[in-house]
Amino acid sequence: MTSTTLEPLPVTLAGGTDHPAVHATLASLPKYFRPATPGGPTTGTVAAVPTLTALRAALDARPTGILLAGVAGVAGVAAGGVADVRELAGRAAAAGVPVVVAGPWALDPAVAALAGALDAEDASLIEVTATVPAGSSPPDVLLDQLALLRTAIGPARAVEVIQADAHGHLARAHVGDVPVHLAAAVSGLGTRRARLDVLGPAVQWRLSFPDPATARPATVARTDADGERLLPTLYESAYRAAWRHLHAAVTDGATPPYSLHDLADDLDLLHN
Repeated sequence: MTSTTLEPLPVTLAGGTDHPAVHATLASLPKYFRPATPGGPTTGTVAAVPTLTALRAALDARPTGILLAGVAGVAGVAAGGVADVRELAGRAAAAGVPVVVAGPWALDPAVAALAGALDAEDASLIEVTATVPAGSSPPDVLLDQLALLRTAIGPARAVEVIQADAHGHLARAHVGDVPVHLAAAVSGLGTRRARLDVLGPAVQWRLSFPDPATARPATVARTDADGERLLPTLYESAYRAAWRHLHAAVTDGATPPYSLHDLADDLDLLHN
């Protein structure tokens, strides 16, 4: 039996995930999801949670899958807190509950469409830049940038934060042997956007991610000896894609593109 023959999965929304934008996203996926019956059993449901504390409570209810809606506050955990994320990942794996970690950029379908095309071995420099709203936590933004690196090209290593304050941050790392520059600037306009540039001697890639609060899709451009070419546009947000990945993980056993284990590994990079 394939996932297309299954009934829509019932969804429960915890805390800050219960808001109109999430309802609208789920309403656009009627073949995949439906609201869970209020007060009904949690068996067979999937859950969306906003924090690690809510994730732990959700695991106690034994749903069939969980969406961790973002990393806000997660990057601020102490170094010992990374062990808590690994413990939650182990609990979820032992219970057979897939957990998809969502974010503003890492699961954008434009990234998945380039699977295999972005190769660090062909690059001389990788840059990940972002503009974020006032009040954004530098560790949280940096964690979102590391997640984008991991899903687009590969895991970073040797992360070194050079500067971080209320105005933004500057850091450096490596993917393989290729240097990576990571930077973010705080904007008073309240926008959240990012860009990933993979710069090589023969080919350059530019992925631009507009504010996820807008309906604008990400754009991908390739520049080589023949000039610049804009790749076909995919009109889907990273958050909507995260819900599709959760459905595939629950119904088909697909591996989440960014899991709790990946989150723990990237958190380790911020504390070592």
